[in-house]
Amino acid sequence: MSYLRILGVFTSAFFAVVLINNLAIADAPPNIVIFYADDVGIGDITAYRNAGGTVTRSNTPNIDALANRGMLFTDAHSAAGLCAPSRYSLLTGNLPARGRFYNGQFSASGDFQVLPGQRTTANILKDMGYNTGYVGKLHLGGGFQDSDGNPYDAANFVTPGGRNPGFQFVDWMRGFRTSINDVGFDYSFITHSGIQASPYIYFENNRPIGRLRFERGRWRWGLATRNRAVPFNQDFIDNRLLGGEVMDVDRGRNRIVGWPYWNSTKTGEVYTQAALNFIRRHQRKNAGQPFFLQFASQAVHIPHTPDDEFFGQPVAGVEETPHLDMIREMDLQVKAIIDELRSRDLMNNTIFIFTSDNGGLRFSEQTGHETSGIYNGRKGNVLEGGHRVPFIVRWTGPRGRAVTPAGSRCDEAVSQMDLFATFADLLDAPQDRSQGLDSTSILPYLFGDFDSTLRRNLIVGTRNAYGLRVVSNGLKIIGRIDPPTVSDSINGGPLANLVIPDEIESIFDLDNDVSETDDLVGSIPAEQQERLLTVLGRRLLPRGPNPLGRSTRPQDLDGDGLFDYWERRGSGDLTTFDESIFTSNTDFDGDGLTDADEYFLRSDATTAQ
Repeated sequence: MSYLRILGVFTSAFFAVVLINNLAIADAPPNIVIFYADDVGIGDITAYRNAGGTVTRSNTPNIDALANRGMLFTDAHSAAGLCAPSRYSLLTGNLPARGRFYNGQFSASGDFQVLPGQRTTANILKDMGYNTGYVGKLHLGGGFQDSDGNPYDAANFVTPGGRNPGFQFVDWMRGFRTSINDVGFDYSFITHSGIQASPYIYFENNRPIGRLRFERGRWRWGLATRNRAVPFNQDFIDNRLLGGEVMDVDRGRNRIVGWPYWNSTKTGEVYTQAALNFIRRHQRKNAGQPFFLQFASQAVHIPHTPDDEFFGQPVAGVEETPHLDMIREMDLQVKAIIDELRSRDLMNNTIFIFTSDNGGLRFSEQTGHETSGIYNGRKGNVLEGGHRVPFIVRWTGPRGRAVTPAGSRCDEAVSQMDLFATFADLLDAPQDRSQGLDSTSILPYLFGDFDSTLRRNLIVGTRNAYGLRVVSNGLKIIGRIDPPTVSDSINGGPLANLVIPDEIESIFDLDNDVSETDDLVGSIPAEQQERLLTVLGRRLLPRGPNPLGRSTRPQDLDGDGLFDYWERRGSGDLTTFDESIFTSNTDFDGDGLTDADEYFLRSDATTAQ
């Protein structure tokens, strides 16, 4: 057994044996925070101004600071051009179609999108001793129940004096039939659809919040003790307050309900308060245990309803449009969470990831703001602007030194689905090969090693189309499909969702035309197009007992305890790079550190570099 393998073994109350990349992790696995924005394109973040974002009228100093002290990814993608499917994929490392429904689950009353037996990032981290929390917008479904505990069926509920179904007959006290707490999260504070759709109710650990108040500079609440949800109607929702952008209005159908405290201008503060509470409670009750927090902001989805202030800092009217005001609020949410981490000495040894569920919106284009930067398309589109998203990672070691090289930039193609395999890789957490089928570990990139192209292809989807990009040659195909219906998905199971295009609609060469202005579909030979469709089909359809034959375990092919990418970096293969590295005084990359020093700095996440 190598020295590093021996060094990496330890025991604590929370862990048995944990190795990072089969190397030393001491006894302090990093905390992990994912800040998941809603409808934010790369042009909405000023750090991307010189990395494809071009003109931006927004102001995001706190997010920019993450990039200055961490790594900015220029070729990062959500799994889809819409939020619900992307949220499932971020959690499971699977394309949306591998869930219950092809395009995700938008309905709170529908069945949970994560299928029984599918594992999430939270499952992985919880198994490895993490305290796990989810705060914010959910959009995964879950379903409701009546007062007798029967599954809610709209057809069986009628409004008194009429035939229309009414959500007010749901027993909200029972919560969701399946909740986010059922897939690995110890704590949750959510609204199902953010600020955009009913029910307008906050749930904490799958129980509705009944009282909400702001006092002495913070939000406080208590669990509901009785079913108080009421139907929303035009008088209940103040159009003036919401700036004329009411998402849902009850028109006699009683389908839109919420608790009387609801006010979309306050949601960002309430979410943030719940996140701060989670961090404080963790520090008080679980000190020494690592934590994982996924924060799903409501910003910047419509309705754009900025409040006058965000915890005392001005928001409404600061920027040129309400849309840009909401980008400002989102940036302040990032600041509030980071400030809390710093105040409790938790920012060190923490991986902080900022990204978005899909591309941005066109609401501020009249000001010259370009939400998609140089890329074509926006939210909902299979073109690059619909799914190429900001992705910034700051990873700081226990003593405050950067693991992700400060101010660094990664131009390699990555997907948000890759976080599933990356976290498993980070903690040496073996996963069944049927899990995270579309996830690839990008851990080497986080250490600043871009020598290898880790992804050979990238697949994204929208409501009725797939896009496949072959990374080696830059070709991207777009093929339309007839998506399966809800009935197809329910009756046919997951395989019913894996519909493959039989014809290519568009082809772009992203290496030479990243803005997708020149469609090459008429100039690419039919045989080559057929091969590209075959690649897409093979990536979508499972094969045999071990679909795709991929494992999330870290790679140590020669079994010597040294992570493969470091061995290849040192000598080009796995045969000549041996433990002499531990005493080497050479400096093969010329950065002023001996190979021995650099090896320990890079391989030990607790030491950083």
